[in-house]
Amino acid sequence: MLDGLRAMLEDDGYAVSCTTDLTSAMARLQREAFDLVVTDLYLGETQLGSHLAEVAAMVRPRPPVIVLTGRPSFGGAQEALRRQVADIVVKPVDANLLLATCDRVIQETLLARRNSELETANRVLSSVLPRTIEMKDPTTSGHAERVVGYADRLARHCGVNDEDRTSLRLAALLHDIGKIGIPDSILTKPGPLTPDEMEIVKRHPAMGYEVLASLEGQDNVRNWVVQHHERWDGKGYPYGLAGEEVALPGRILVLAEVYDALAEERSYKPAWSVTKICALFRDQAGRQFDPELAHLVADGLERQGKRFFAQEAGSLF
Repeated sequence: MLDGLRAMLEDDGYAVSCTTDLTSAMARLQREAFDLVVTDLYLGETQLGSHLAEVAAMVRPRPPVIVLTGRPSFGGAQEALRRQVADIVVKPVDANLLLATCDRVIQETLLARRNSELETANRVLSSVLPRTIEMKDPTTSGHAERVVGYADRLARHCGVNDEDRTSLRLAALLHDIGKIGIPDSILTKPGPLTPDEMEIVKRHPAMGYEVLASLEGQDNVRNWVVQHHERWDGKGYPYGLAGEEVALPGRILVLAEVYDALAEERSYKPAWSVTKICALFRDQAGRQFDPELAHLVADGLERQGKRFFAQEAGSLF
């Protein structure tokens, strides 16, 4: 049986290492790196091959375990699943089924590892980088996290799909990352900025785009970060994009960022009232802001006040 499995897997391109007892299998699993473990469920009278899953769980990277059995009893299958094996294949083994199962399990494992890496990266992005920005510019404390909530709430109002909402939340969190490249003397200047200083500040969206260059598979995030100071009338920066040249999630971020700047007290200004914010949005509809979005927000604020932007618990990531 073991020789037949070896030949079957080697013919399909796998490098195969075999052993005939549980003890040596456990020892080799701890010493050597494997992409997959295939074992019989019943090894003698008392040993279960699914015990290998317990050893595999302690190995890094953790290899998935496929169990073969000619006696797929409920109790045995339940025990195997309890020990978190990846799959069970019933004997007599169909070659095509086993090879397809091996390929699927390996691909699923690689995908799960990749997703775990991305989740770890997102946790770093969502916790470390915004704090870095706030240390650079203390006047914006809490700004990024609030903008995430405002942008996501507005995106739901507009029917933005889940994938774009996820990217939008990340873009909202990182929209000011380019401020890392702006001198402290300008960011923390107590008085008005000179025209030259303002031109330097205007570089931060493009700097943010460059900072996020290594963020693989997140082109939308980078694009919306670089666009968060564009205007509907094309008079924004850095590229002077107009109208729908900025995608809907990007236009939402533009408005959410401005809303927070107005609604929160800053060292240089008090918080604006809802009435004053609504008046600005209506006045700037079709100029600074997407007109439909601007009126949608103004209508919502007039009906519900700040509850219109109430953030749901756990909506950050």
